[in-house]
Amino acid sequence: MPASLSRLEKIVLQPADLPAGWKGTAYQPDPRDAANQAAMVNCVGARNTESDKVAEAHSEDFALGDAGIHSSASSYRSQSDVETDVAILHSPKVSSCYDHLVKTQLAASLPAGTKIESASIKITPGSAGGLANVVATGAGTVNVNLGGQHVSLYLTATFITGPLIQAEVDAENVGAPVPASVVNAMVATVAGRAAKG
Repeated sequence: MPASLSRLEKIVLQPADLPAGWKGTAYQPDPRDAANQAAMVNCVGARNTESDKVAEAHSEDFALGDAGIHSSASSYRSQSDVETDVAILHSPKVSSCYDHLVKTQLAASLPAGTKIESASIKITPGSAGGLANVVATGAGTVNVNLGGQHVSLYLTATFITGPLIQAEVDAENVGAPVPASVVNAMVATVAGRAAKG
């Protein structure tokens, strides 16, 4: 049976999961999320499982200086929905599709006059020697020109599965990646909860 919203809310990151100093603010949904997901699926050439989603939960957006961490968890009607989305992460097209999506997403959210100079996102299938239910990891850099000032934004994404569940832990920081020790601890926490369903 798909996980309920209350169950998913227990899977995502809680304030007590973060090291000292990180502060959470309420998650603000992006009205473009559904369109972005559809564009991504279309780019890869896969079936869109969005209509089979039963529930979706988001953690707070946690921040420490310029760094941010966020997690989400969704439940689906059937395991084939999860398998379809995992197959997208294994597609040879997925990294270039993500490059394009990140450029589009960021362009819409950056201050006027900001130019995205380059975006390079690499999605690597598999757990990279980590937990078995980590199905892919992503890492990338986006270089932006903020009114003549060059800024590098480092992004990581970790894709996790559970019984009829997909979860994600995303981190970003300006100037350097969020330390791997922090990201790995957050991923292990969410992956452990997601595995139990």
